[in-house]
Amino acid sequence: MTYQLTGTDIHRPIDIGLEDGRLRIGRGDHNDLRLQASSVSRTHAEIVVTGEQIELRDLGSSNGTWVNGARIRAVTRLQAGDRLRFGDVELTLMAPGATHVPDSPLATVFASPEEVSAMERLSLEDAQRQTTEEPAVENQLFRAVTEASQMLMEPRPLEEIFEMLLDMVEGVFPARRIQLLLSDDAGGEPRACAVRPPASLGERIALSRTILKTVLDEREALLLLDTQTDPRFAGQESIMLQNLRSAMVAPLFDNRDVIGLLYLDSDDPGVKYDRDQLRAFTMLANLAAVKISNTRLQEAQREKERMDRELEVAAKLQRNLLLDEMPEITGYETLATQAPCYEVGGDLYDIAPFGDGRWIFVLGDVTGKGMGAALLMSNIMACLRVLYEDTRTALALVERLHNHVLRSSDLLHSVTLFVGVLDPAQHRLEYVNAGHNPPVLIGTDRKITALPSTGMPVGLLPGATFEAASIEFFPGSLLCVFSDAFPEAQVGEEFYGDDRFHESLRNHGGGALHDLVDGVMEDLHAFLAETPVGDDATLLLLRRRL
Repeated sequence: MTYQLTGTDIHRPIDIGLEDGRLRIGRGDHNDLRLQASSVSRTHAEIVVTGEQIELRDLGSSNGTWVNGARIRAVTRLQAGDRLRFGDVELTLMAPGATHVPDSPLATVFASPEEVSAMERLSLEDAQRQTTEEPAVENQLFRAVTEASQMLMEPRPLEEIFEMLLDMVEGVFPARRIQLLLSDDAGGEPRACAVRPPASLGERIALSRTILKTVLDEREALLLLDTQTDPRFAGQESIMLQNLRSAMVAPLFDNRDVIGLLYLDSDDPGVKYDRDQLRAFTMLANLAAVKISNTRLQEAQREKERMDRELEVAAKLQRNLLLDEMPEITGYETLATQAPCYEVGGDLYDIAPFGDGRWIFVLGDVTGKGMGAALLMSNIMACLRVLYEDTRTALALVERLHNHVLRSSDLLHSVTLFVGVLDPAQHRLEYVNAGHNPPVLIGTDRKITALPSTGMPVGLLPGATFEAASIEFFPGSLLCVFSDAFPEAQVGEEFYGDDRFHESLRNHGGGALHDLVDGVMEDLHAFLAETPVGDDATLLLLRRRL
């Protein structure tokens, strides 16, 4: 039997067993447990299991790692029932054999719709407009707004803002429980992000969907009084839990959208919130919402800047993998070029000596876009340059590369690949076309010969087989290997297509290779007009001199 880590990550259930060893947790693809919430760092924390001993360590996360409501600063020993929080994601450590997960103290239940008969309803506009003649109340309002304004000026992580807000509410209003709930970007029901004080396992706050709709949709704060004795609440147990005497709920309105709600309650018969306290509570929630939204934007901007820096480095590394100078091959002209669609991409090309005076030509396209495709592209380029040294045929190289990609990638990624080995003395090209767009050989008579596929894409299916073929290069013959960005370029429902592309090659193929590339790209952009090229546009050209 093993301990279990259970909970929810943006409405996605998590239930994972903890075996002996190390479990890395974070938002990045490299983690053993990948969490999707944006508040989780790419590499957030790790759990180490050694027999019955379970330890948790934060790995320099931005929003911290928390155990039972306390942020950990060092390696922390865990035990069954501990509540672990990574950013906004809370998970519970369950003992072997446990049959259910105790309700999180941050859990909020949204019950079936009921009529809400609140003692007071207050919009934000009313809260900002109304005044009171009682000095004590005005002092309380002033204190709440002043403290919230100070919070707005200090840059802090979201987790600290949540705790500061609850501190302020606790300092201004007598309360049994305080809870902050935020909506997610997908428009789902708001989820509790902070609670005060830490409730016992199993205790939950229940809000009716009518309350939820009133606060979130109508941007109104609600004051609920003496729900135990008021006959208007008879049978409405889901409005609040038992022993509740008074409660306030206010929208977190950031002056543009309602991003969640702020809730507090009291079971003290001597505590009955009034309209002035609801006003102060509503204004504080408004200021807090502005701070939370601004902090989210700042964190998103920092994350974007960090990603931009990473992409810039990745793009530079990718460029360094590709040829910067064309090799000199006796009797032949060569040119390879790429117009990337994004900072990084999945297209690759190479020209390299292959031994015995022969040369290898490679052009490939990794399925997908973005960083995943770019990483696999880099992996394949590194593998190819090792295989050049100990394989002697195009077929052997493709077969070994296929096995490597199967081991190092997943079922979602494969690569279409053309590999040709040129013998300039015999003017023959042995090639394998692994599911790639058929390259074309253009003769001096402008006749086009396509080189069809001789196998599946590399890394697509275990047990795939490949075949080799060969062509002869006559004087003036031009081989063009290209990525699918050319024929699959699209405007509305119309594709550029093979026929247009082949015609462009015929029209520009008689001059210098650089002029051919310029002419082909010019024709492509003329077709696309204002529409951007949707993929990396890569060309590899080989022409036998006359």
